[in-house]
Amino acid sequence: MVKKEHNEKHGAGDCFSINAKIGNSNNPLKRNKMFLDTVMWLISVAAFLAWIFGITLKNTFATNAKHFALFLLVHLMLSGAAIMLKKHGVAGVSRDSGPWVLTGLRLFLKCYMAFAMIITVSFFFALISEGAQQMTHFHKTYNAANLHRNPLKFYLRREAGIVWAYGLCFLAGGVYVLWAIWFRLAF
Repeated sequence: MVKKEHNEKHGAGDCFSINAKIGNSNNPLKRNKMFLDTVMWLISVAAFLAWIFGITLKNTFATNAKHFALFLLVHLMLSGAAIMLKKHGVAGVSRDSGPWVLTGLRLFLKCYMAFAMIITVSFFFALISEGAQQMTHFHKTYNAANLHRNPLKFYLRREAGIVWAYGLCFLAGGVYVLWAIWFRLAF
């Protein structure tokens, strides 16, 4: 009862949502949304795995850090430009835009979010092995007298396996975040 009164007073139909603009089930955009999301999720997972195994693991940590820093710089510049355009009243999409324009915007935003996630996870994936190498170097250089003691002995014998197990957690998390981007975001 309270929610109905709230909707009547504040105009529940006035909310701006891309999904609200897509509308009823007779709309071809609405019917094909699940198919489009599934295809885009599969493409983004393939791109994620290709980036990790084709670029991240084949380059040094410094190169991966440069990729991440370049992405952050471009992202900050784009965010600043968007803020300035908003302050000056420039809008690329209005409430009256058609469903195809809104679907295109939704697709663009989700692709950008997937790209941002791929670059970020890639950087932290590279950071795993770099951190493990630095820790091993430190202990072999400054803590040589305790290399025979556990848990350091356990770690040194199984360093590669520990790094890969930790990396697999990042891979699984990346695939899950991509799923959430394509299927769980409400815009």
